Amino acid sequence: MGEPSASSAAARFIASIPGEELASALLEWFDPEARPMPWRKPKPEDTPLAEHAYGIWISESMLQQTQVTTVIPYWERWMAKWPDVASLAAASEEEVLLMWEGLGYYNRARNLLKAARKVMELHGGIFPTEHGELLKLPGIGPYTAGAICSIACNQPCPIVDGNIIRLLSRLFTLSATPQAGSPKPEELLWQISESLVQAAARLQYPQSCSAFNQAMMDMGARLCIPANPLCLTCPLQRHCKAFKEGSQSQYPQRPPRPLLTPREDTALLVRNGQGQILLQKRTLAGRNHGFWQLPLMEETPLQKALEAFEPPGLLLASRKPLATLRHHITCYRITLKVYEGKATQGLALGEHLRFVSGKELAAIPLTGSQRKILRKIL
Repeated sequence: MGEPSASSAAARFIASIPGEELASALLEWFDPEARPMPWRKPKPEDTPLAEHAYGIWISESMLQQTQVTTVIPYWERWMAKWPDVASLAAASEEEVLLMWEGLGYYNRARNLLKAARKVMELHGGIFPTEHGELLKLPGIGPYTAGAICSIACNQPCPIVDGNIIRLLSRLFTLSATPQAGSPKPEELLWQISESLVQAAARLQYPQSCSAFNQAMMDMGARLCIPANPLCLTCPLQRHCKAFKEGSQSQYPQRPPRPLLTPREDTALLVRNGQGQILLQKRTLAGRNHGFWQLPLMEETPLQKALEAFEPPGLLLASRKPLATLRHHITCYRITLKVYEGKATQGLALGEHLRFVSGKELAAIPLTGSQRKILRKIL
């Protein structure tokens, strides 16, 4: 006889999980312990399900790579300005980027706008609540679709995020290395999550799928935290293999982080006779397109920038930096230096290069690093 297939091995493992017992324990813990979040408020009876799903969609998009405490004020401002798909679809990209400023990963904001316009086109402005339809929208993948369907609509759809990976990896001591005769680790996590939310659906508990998936998120954020997890207060303690082994710190297993590459960027602060500041709009070809910045040359220290600054018509007026800002993005550790500059008659202003006043800066989308360096200077 041959080796058992990955699917059959996974099926036997999942069948051995006491799903309803785990789900019941989590739901009992979640009821009094749920973190207060504005998008979690019970849906008023007269609110259409699509409108509630829209609010969950916005919150889940913002929560990717971002902490809850940071997201709450952004979500509240967003919902006050664009309470439904139609109002969002009518917004400009510059308005959306300005609202999103500071959250980073700006493609999330662009995809929200693209998806809203797609909903207007395909669904008459009614936000979809079916998993398959959601996956057709820009920026919505399996996690976001599952979160919307389960949290807003109480459908038994699985979700897997960083908190849930940590929780399930410890609970079942799951290896991040593919094992012979087993599905890929990520596939197995999704299968486990699906079996658990389906077990929750079988329980006599109000909005059990919605509450269960949120309970897993909260458990990972509050108890099953990366360092020094609070195992003694965990309702799943007696089921947790990592707790029994004392191996919590070994899970989840992650590859080593890549080293950050140092990089120096050079920018110019150029003023006109009225004291206005020259800003340059990033193009579609680069990262953070649609945002404005001081004229900037990336990966270009001062000596190299002296040879030719882009755009043409800009010159360095002083070799002493006005301000320096250190920050990091993706794989780069960046030192941004701003020098005083001046414009020549060869400078061509236009749609992507213009002078703005200090008051206008508040209404123009700038990346976090640009906003910080301007505050230092101004």
